[in-house]
Amino acid sequence: MNEAHAADALDRYLKTQGRFGSANEADLKAKAAAAQEYAAKLAAEYYAGGESGIERRESGVDNQDSRHPTPDSRPQRSAFLPVSRADMDARGWDQCDFVLVTGDAYVDHPSFANAVIGRVLEWAGFRVGILSQPDYTNPEAFKALGMPRLAFLVSAGNLDSNLNAYTAHKLPRSDDPYSPGGKPGKRPVRATIVYCNMIRRAFGKAPIIVGGIEASQRRFSHYDYWDDKVRRSVLLDSNADMLVFGMGETQIVELAHRLNRGEQLRDITDVRGTAYIKKDTGYLETPEFSDRFGKPVYTLDHETLLPPKGESPERVQELQGESGQVGEYRRNYAVAFKTIFDQQDPVRGRPLVQRTGKLNVIQLPPARLQSEEELDRWYDLPYTRLPHPDYETQGGVPAWLTTQHSIITHRGCMGSCTFCAIWMHQGRTIQSRSADSIVKEAESISGMPSFKGHISDVGGPTANMYGNYCSVQQTLGACKDRDCLLPDPCPALRQHIDKQLDMLKRVRAVPGVKKAFIASGIRHDMLIDDKNTKGLGDSYIENLAAHHTSGHLKVAPEHLSNDVLARMRKPGLHKYEEFKKRFIEASRKVGKEQYLVAYFVSSHPGCTMDEQIRLAEYFKKNNWSPEQVQDFIPTPMTPATAMFYSGHDPETGEFVYTPTTMREKRRQRALMQFKRPEFHGRVRKALREAGRKDLIGHHSDALVKPGNEEDWDDDNPARPAGIGSGPATTRKRNNPYRGRKPRGKKRGKR
Repeated sequence: MNEAHAADALDRYLKTQGRFGSANEADLKAKAAAAQEYAAKLAAEYYAGGESGIERRESGVDNQDSRHPTPDSRPQRSAFLPVSRADMDARGWDQCDFVLVTGDAYVDHPSFANAVIGRVLEWAGFRVGILSQPDYTNPEAFKALGMPRLAFLVSAGNLDSNLNAYTAHKLPRSDDPYSPGGKPGKRPVRATIVYCNMIRRAFGKAPIIVGGIEASQRRFSHYDYWDDKVRRSVLLDSNADMLVFGMGETQIVELAHRLNRGEQLRDITDVRGTAYIKKDTGYLETPEFSDRFGKPVYTLDHETLLPPKGESPERVQELQGESGQVGEYRRNYAVAFKTIFDQQDPVRGRPLVQRTGKLNVIQLPPARLQSEEELDRWYDLPYTRLPHPDYETQGGVPAWLTTQHSIITHRGCMGSCTFCAIWMHQGRTIQSRSADSIVKEAESISGMPSFKGHISDVGGPTANMYGNYCSVQQTLGACKDRDCLLPDPCPALRQHIDKQLDMLKRVRAVPGVKKAFIASGIRHDMLIDDKNTKGLGDSYIENLAAHHTSGHLKVAPEHLSNDVLARMRKPGLHKYEEFKKRFIEASRKVGKEQYLVAYFVSSHPGCTMDEQIRLAEYFKKNNWSPEQVQDFIPTPMTPATAMFYSGHDPETGEFVYTPTTMREKRRQRALMQFKRPEFHGRVRKALREAGRKDLIGHHSDALVKPGNEEDWDDDNPARPAGIGSGPATTRKRNNPYRGRKPRGKKRGKR
């Protein structure tokens, strides 16, 4: 495959990123095909070997096609953690200390959690094997590396397995970027539960520790969008011995050493950042325990969050009147979530207890904040930054494409977006790496065979929060009743913009680095607060425009309505408009034509059809046709999901209108992309039912032209009836030309 073809494949792949639940099946297929195609191309390049990037540039050869393959330079299999019995034999191991079972392909890169935990345990002196995407229907597959000496470590992967498998409209996704070749079906839904139960079938009472984003966000009773019900803790359904939540390096190292000393998991009840099951909770009230962790907080029992036995749960969408009357168990869910949410701070958090039947789910306070030195240590470990060689013939791993030349600068997010899991998983306090460690990683990337001078991302959950500091958070914990950024950045927040600009300058100065982009997104409202930035906000924006934007910069205004933005905990649209003006002006000064890629969310709690129509009118007025549109997906343990299920804001107790029917969700999404012809019928239906026929017509303010919206099957998740093919098309039109003989002169037999 030539370079032009490969570049086109990557371009098509990147353009479709972020379209969760795309309403166009062709888009999904194109995304999967492009990702697989480009992954295969890059995999072939890497595993062919070759000179390093620096050597290639110094010799004046910067064309990938002109490289001379040198098989000796390819990564040796021994550079990766063992994935088979043969790998263990090659190292002289008869047994692993830990076997890490994961739903992702094994990519030895610091952006992939299984690689980080594996390398951290290796650094701590333990033997670690990786069992990646085992056959989840066969217990024998879980015996590939044998019984570990200390414990199995189980993770669904970098994403919740339900989110990985299904769209916002509960349709199967056509690809899995964390699997070889991007092919779906390599991991089960609810992978944590499935893997643990298969291990039990294979090994009986083997010690099991679960972790990762799926286990972390499901550690208490939680609403499951795909099941449309409240499920109990994943600890109970998985039958695991312990759960590690959040970023788990410090917890797993402590657990490893204590297990190595002969302690049993059932006896370890004092490691911060862990959760477990106990029948008795008396020890939590003892002075010895409470002096160390604080008095326990008891949240509502699991049973109080369920509808009464024998009664069907009422649908929230049927109870969206002004009174906001919903079942008591739904209001209980909002109360329970608030109780849990308030204790997720590493400084002021206390132990949490939730009773389920005769058992108690006990969560200790989150792990302590990690120091700069600790973060540097984890990211300086000897990652190969490559997919395992076993994937060479399987098309590579698509998720690795956008991260292979990227650098994570920090963890945590001071934003408090209610639909996001990051602040529950990584926390609100920013934990940054040192500039020296980041520059060292840039130098490592520059030496990679495929590197052509562009670092794809230097950032984190929010790129411009690197180095930010709040003395209150460090000593007293994040404020319980004060948002760090809303309505304006808190005076206690210290934005160390000069520190980040200096770090970025050093990264750009690394030999071989032509560009170091910021692709992970920024929090625009922080940069236009001239008082909080001490006048450095414009300097940051100018540097973004001059050095760190590849033509498009990601920002997330999310919506127009102040009511909806308040439920999201996002700044008003006027701040986006101000940032946009400054960025365009900064780009003009450096002679570049650059644009903002704005992200918007549809059907978020609080968003009525009227609010969504207002947003569509805004797009029309500003001649926008947004591509980066996402339909809200209720994922476990976020405030927005609590609103979605309970009908109430857990923070204020106020009633919240929530679009819960698939019909309304599809219509709200269609309104944001009203220019696309395939959505016109759905938009017309939405406008007619909302009493906004004035927006249908041929005049300049109209969103769509008149037409026959009856042709659109509104319950169809993908397309108007008669358009396209495949299972998403539920109605058929008679083809008047089918079966007709072609007209024309009859030809005689020859």
